[in-house]
Amino acid sequence: MRITDARTGRGTEIRPRRAGLLRVRTLVGGPGRPFDLSDLRALLVTDLLLRTGEIRHLQVTTSLGHPATDPQEVKLLQRDAGLLGIHPPADDESGAADLEVRAHRAGPAAPPAAPEHAPEAGEPPPCIEVGPVTAPFPPDTSGLPSPLAALSPAGPEPLAVRLALFGTPHHAPVELTAESLAEAQATLQRWRRVVTEAARTVSRPPFADAVQRAFDGFADDLDPAPALRLLDELSTRPELPTGAVFETFVRVDQVLALELSRDVGWSPR
Repeated sequence: MRITDARTGRGTEIRPRRAGLLRVRTLVGGPGRPFDLSDLRALLVTDLLLRTGEIRHLQVTTSLGHPATDPQEVKLLQRDAGLLGIHPPADDESGAADLEVRAHRAGPAAPPAAPEHAPEAGEPPPCIEVGPVTAPFPPDTSGLPSPLAALSPAGPEPLAVRLALFGTPHHAPVELTAESLAEAQATLQRWRRVVTEAARTVSRPPFADAVQRAFDGFADDLDPAPALRLLDELSTRPELPTGAVFETFVRVDQVLALELSRDVGWSPR
């Protein structure tokens, strides 16, 4: 697995200090400002990293770093992250990190506890810098801030927001518009229909080469673009064996986590 280290601007291989265990720390928030969609996007990048590590038989633990913040605000951030299918951090600001994921404008977090095997002084871990997110609607400021509140008038389901964020490289700024969210929602529904129809046929092995290309993209700077192109292509190829289409969608969705098979076996009354 390789990432672009924001500290050096160069590609670097992820090297856990302990074999088979990758420790990732996500830095979010800033002094005097509420959590926003950029913080949520950083957690999404960490989730993509975790899922990519898992399919490569790597154990990934995550922690959350943030400035001193109202605990209720942290709970709202984690609630919104859960709606986007993001694994919650296993702990909070503890231990050493092999890799950092930093949200746009993230402020300094409280220093973590001294690890048992600390890196050499002055040797910070590689860092993934996540680009900012702008939204079509201002958040509701009448109560505690919720990052997803900036999207509620557009009406997309949270996993459509997840898909829309995947459409731009994680280091680049992304603008979520009503149109882009509606497109993501339509794509999600189309892919789910393909999976539901394909599930009714005899299962066949997935397209191994295609799955490998998708997984290679995830491992190369956490790029979901090859996976998204693959699913879009499969959804427009009715001549392909549907059993293999189903298994390919399900395999790739282990990382994308868009619940593409959630309607399988369901029929409206």
